[in-house]
Amino acid sequence: MNKHLLLIIFCIVNVGFCLCQKSIWRVELALNDRLGLPFFLEKFSNDNSSWSYRIINGQEKIILSSKQKKDSIQLSFKEMDSYLMVCLDSLNNFRGYWQNNIKGQRIPLHGVLGDTPRFSSEFNGKPLRIAKKYQVTFSENDDPWPAVGLFEQYGNLINGTFLTETGDFRFLSGNVYGNQLFLSCFDGAHAFVFSANIDGNRLAGKFYSGTSYQTDWIGIANEKARIKTPDELTYIVDSTYNLEEINLLTLCGLKTKIKPFKSPVTIIQIMGTWCPNCLDETNYYKKLYEKYHEKGLEIRSIAFEYGETKRIQRKKLKRFVLNAEIPYPVYLGGAASKKTASVVFPMLNEISSFPTSLFLNKKGEIVFIHTGFNGPGTGDVFENYKKEIEDIIVNLLK
Repeated sequence: MNKHLLLIIFCIVNVGFCLCQKSIWRVELALNDRLGLPFFLEKFSNDNSSWSYRIINGQEKIILSSKQKKDSIQLSFKEMDSYLMVCLDSLNNFRGYWQNNIKGQRIPLHGVLGDTPRFSSEFNGKPLRIAKKYQVTFSENDDPWPAVGLFEQYGNLINGTFLTETGDFRFLSGNVYGNQLFLSCFDGAHAFVFSANIDGNRLAGKFYSGTSYQTDWIGIANEKARIKTPDELTYIVDSTYNLEEINLLTLCGLKTKIKPFKSPVTIIQIMGTWCPNCLDETNYYKKLYEKYHEKGLEIRSIAFEYGETKRIQRKKLKRFVLNAEIPYPVYLGGAASKKTASVVFPMLNEISSFPTSLFLNKKGEIVFIHTGFNGPGTGDVFENYKKEIEDIIVNLLK
């Protein structure tokens, strides 16, 4: 009898990953020969009759769709063009890979059953306490860029994120062992790992992204830590340029331009489907649209996509629009690059971040520009941002 069939039968009889009960797995992506990125994969049921799967990054839970593929299960991200393929080796272990179609990468992974720590360490010393807020510098010796570190520690467990001038690092989660700190995030598009040594009010360590990028980072505890505000980075350099002249493509491939701006307030979102911060912003904009559309709010999204041809770019965008259930018009602006986006929007100094949002009044004039997006992983920062945006919308609707 086929060994995989025997394993499936064994799983049905026993409790485990396949069919029988809620379970949590510690999964590790092999980013390279020396570095693994851990995350949790949970199998759960809302009604005790059907099973679902989700990735856990601290407070974030990402629901995956599942599909049987011979002796494997394909777990797909709803909005991102990537998926996990896993196959059981035994009741307590599986192997597989992460297929990242955004970057054309296939990265091996393995999973072990059990609610174990996200990061393991040979050092079992009492975890040092760290501050809640740090002034951070990445790549201090080579093109440095600033950030603010926000952390919440519970014994040897730690959650947090980094605010940057162009967006946040979303939901990071990890552990503290003695004077060592470890954090990671995996969301189907990004694969982040952070490590640091704790030395008094100072953190110093490494940041790894994907299979090859790495840089140093340092943080100094500072309750007043700050970066430039998102409305300082992008500004108008040519007020005579008409936004209605921008050439775009519809999801069907037809050439078009944005319709005249006659609404009291219109948001132009510059984004990409490959960008988790853009997804966070889109989810927020959907709520704004539902709340204020009947009062006069319009939203238009212009996406810049990966893909060798316009047809491939449109296919990715159409999939995103359908899966994310976006209720307002979405257009293709071009290839996924800040340079391309800057050419499409020549009235601005540059597009330095995806997403970037333009807020227009009823005359079609840009009255506010928000660069980047610090989302729900940033706590109070996100709440303050929502209040600011709603105040702008309400004032323009008057």
